[in-house]
Amino acid sequence: MTDQPTPRQDGPGSDETPAGYQPPQFVPPPFVPPQGSGTPAPPPFQQPPFDQPGDPGLTPPPVYNQPGEQYGNPYAQPGIPYGQQANPYGQPAYYGMPAEPKGLSIAAMVCGIIGVVTGGFFVIPQIAAVILGHIGMKKEPAGRGFALTGLITGYLGVLFGAFWLLFLILGAIFASQSGINY
Repeated sequence: MTDQPTPRQDGPGSDETPAGYQPPQFVPPPFVPPQGSGTPAPPPFQQPPFDQPGDPGLTPPPVYNQPGEQYGNPYAQPGIPYGQQANPYGQPAYYGMPAEPKGLSIAAMVCGIIGVVTGGFFVIPQIAAVILGHIGMKKEPAGRGFALTGLITGYLGVLFGAFWLLFLILGAIFASQSGINY
């Protein structure tokens, strides 16, 4: 097949340098202090080898007062509250707000789902879903969606239960009126 490309001899896989190529000859200039400053050029930084300690004679740079420091630093770390440990990473610990309770609302939703899945055959989960749903709507505003789901599914379960009961009553009435005797 001739559809395949042929590899180039001067492509990225070849070790030959192209004709006319020369490596760059640029060397950065040494540091020259600004004119008028009496500071000499600093020596180039030499990092000590890994296994040798640094120069013990190094001192931290002086601290200069900035214009806004007379009012205090607005970004400074706040004090540590009593009874808490300091955070070694520099930020204060954030505990957030405690989660609002949703237990009644979730229980209403679970009972309502059980009532619908069982087709209303069991009566207790539907009644529990309706009661817990109403209590959850009043006491747990954060769980309003769960409580509403529990109410809707609970009432659907009660409706299914009423259909089951009606079906059983009508079946018993029709069975008693029929003339089939065994």
